[in-house]
Amino acid sequence: MKNIAILGRPNVGKSTLFNRFAGRRKSIVDPTAGVTRDISMSLAYIDDIAFNVFDTGGLLDISDDTLNEKVREKALKTATEDADILLFLVDAHQSHPDDRHFINIIRKSGKPIILVINKIDADSHNNLINEFYSLGINDVVPISAEHNNGIDDLREKILEVLERIGVDLEAEREEQINQIKESNKSSYNSKKTYIEYDDEYDELLEEDGEYDEESTIEEIREDENKIINIAIVGKPNAGKSTLLNTLIGKDRSIVSDIAGTTRDAIDETFNFKGDDICLVDTAGIRKKKNVNTDVEYYSVNRAIKAIESSDVCILMLDVFEGLTDQDKTIANLIIERKKGIVIAANKWDIREKGTTWNDYEAYMKSAFPILNYAFYARVCATRKNDAEKLLSLAVRVAKTRIQRFETHALTETMVRATREYTISAGGNPFKIFYVTQTGVNPPAFAVFCNHPHKLNSHYKRYLENRFREMFDFRGTPIILNFRKRGKKYGG
Repeated sequence: MKNIAILGRPNVGKSTLFNRFAGRRKSIVDPTAGVTRDISMSLAYIDDIAFNVFDTGGLLDISDDTLNEKVREKALKTATEDADILLFLVDAHQSHPDDRHFINIIRKSGKPIILVINKIDADSHNNLINEFYSLGINDVVPISAEHNNGIDDLREKILEVLERIGVDLEAEREEQINQIKESNKSSYNSKKTYIEYDDEYDELLEEDGEYDEESTIEEIREDENKIINIAIVGKPNAGKSTLLNTLIGKDRSIVSDIAGTTRDAIDETFNFKGDDICLVDTAGIRKKKNVNTDVEYYSVNRAIKAIESSDVCILMLDVFEGLTDQDKTIANLIIERKKGIVIAANKWDIREKGTTWNDYEAYMKSAFPILNYAFYARVCATRKNDAEKLLSLAVRVAKTRIQRFETHALTETMVRATREYTISAGGNPFKIFYVTQTGVNPPAFAVFCNHPHKLNSHYKRYLENRFREMFDFRGTPIILNFRKRGKKYGG
């Protein structure tokens, strides 16, 4: 698959063009210069051929800002090492000496360059094009990324340039089609199945006056090749980007001591020990009162959306700060959305002398008891071994979330729990008739009993904890819906 990189000075419209290719607002767009820092990547199709498109940070020639230097180095490295074709964007209304400077740099890579003159928003702007021919680029396309003008011409130009340098587009298309066919052959076909019930419960399910097949027994989809979505979240400067870079073995995200370096949610898909993983590095989430720019607002919003789209979240903590109120706020976002969670105490290698893991883990659990089901791990995000152990825990949680269990085993476990700890409900001993699984990711169960509305929260927690213990639901919330059985059965 060929790679397309979009380059240019800050605020010339690179992210707007990138979003056009991506077909959605994946990169943050804001009038503030230098919003994009990391490399955003998206799949795009041109004439039924798939391409990887990279959005890069703005190029600044001279800067005393170390972060800007890292942004520039990252953009140029992507252009010279990863891309097959370069789109150099300029602002039609603002010719700048840096344009020529950076074109001369990327020209040395030998990669084909298309000069894209952006912000031609009206016919009267066409006269602005001529002065850019002096940059010495033969392939020139005027566009308005904001108004979607000239984008089709740009797509055609990309194909034209690739053919000119010897790329067989028809062969590229056929190869991608064959890859898809081969993938479909080897994959486990997604299918719908119903939970199977033991014979002793069949009659009960059929005759139960309140049983509703559509609402009670949810169809569960089996898909062994599903990509596992894992979001790395936390406060600014907790080590999220370092963890991503360590796991994928390259500098995908820019790492800096400056809090708030990451703005866009940066995702990377790769295979880890046989499992396909989509790992997302998110912007640091600060307290609302400290979010004082539109850019940071959008960054935090993207981070929250990454949580919503994930199966499991890795919550990164700074071992020196411990579990702060803001960490608890982020954890609550994960809990409310019923996502799996692994809590990682980062920078463990430079912890205070005398700190033991048993004591530190106990401290974290006591500081936030609602997350007693989470996995806790000590890591140094720069160490490959630590990073992979942490990722293995997250994958384990993701797989736990899609497990399915037979009704007989579920019912037997819950009934045993009620016998070991008996309570009265509605003046009668509390009784469970049967338990059935109703969903996965997160695991959900319907518990049919005699007096569901008279159960206290303490007893519900007891039953949940026994469930976790018996079926190893560590790292994920589970949903127990207590329901009343039909009157025919004495509910």
